[in-house]
Amino acid sequence: MNGDPAWWRGESPSAAPRGSAAPGPLLKGPVTRLDGVTTTLGDPLQDLYFFGAQVSGIEVWLTGVHLRVEWSEFDQCHFRQRSRPVLNSDGVAAQGCFGISPSVYRGCTFEGVRFKILGGFTTGRATFEGCTFLNCRWEGHFAYETQLIGCRFVGRINGCAWGGESSPTNAAARRNLITGNDFSRARITENVGWRAAFPLSDQVWPVGYVPVPDR
Repeated sequence: MNGDPAWWRGESPSAAPRGSAAPGPLLKGPVTRLDGVTTTLGDPLQDLYFFGAQVSGIEVWLTGVHLRVEWSEFDQCHFRQRSRPVLNSDGVAAQGCFGISPSVYRGCTFEGVRFKILGGFTTGRATFEGCTFLNCRWEGHFAYETQLIGCRFVGRINGCAWGGESSPTNAAARRNLITGNDFSRARITENVGWRAAFPLSDQVWPVGYVPVPDR
């Protein structure tokens, strides 16, 4: 990779955002505080767009946020969302993507976050290292380009699918690094798919739970 960090995944940062245009400014460079981020759902959603940012030690309330992240690094951050999913007066729920382009989260906590493809937050092409997912809601979430390294999952996991590769059917699919994750305190339902060569033997599972590959 010619000295590039592993979380770039063999690519190089783009010069401009790939996501849709944001009404507010891009959050770039060092970010150590966020001002004015509400804990309630508003009209419209508050836009948070991180592009080429180095973010450390901040708390991010996602309840009223449209989140977009590209080529950014987060260290020891806390992402939180209020537990009851609600829509604003426009019928829109808090939503976004933690990895439109490759991004990395180190030692971060995700508390009560609603991970859902439609009307929620997606993990996208992000790499999570040593992170904790605490009582998050996994409802209709599919992750085929997400990397998980030494993360911890606490609470119920239901209605989602995890892929060990970027595609369940493409022979040229790119392998995801998924290793050393602790699911021992998770309550995993039958409605969870471990797909695309997900490395089951490399994880720690709850006592009595036997993960079955979902092909």
